[in-house]
Amino acid sequence: MAFNEMNIEDMLCDMYDIRRMAKFTTFDQSPKDSNGSIFTIKDCIDNVIEQLEDHAERNNIEVT
Repeated sequence: MAFNEMNIEDMLCDMYDIRRMAKFTTFDQSPKDSNGSIFTIKDCIDNVIEQLEDHAERNNIEVT
């Protein structure tokens, strides 16, 4: 599935909001699952943001 410029910008804005609120509530420090993972919610959020930002950069999508 291809994403258009607006989808990427909307997704990034949503993820930035989610990251901000997760940090504010300290939810971001919770483990990502109940299987003893060393990765946190913050790690997952940051990964999604990095992937979206990389996609935007590769496709010359300016995110404001």
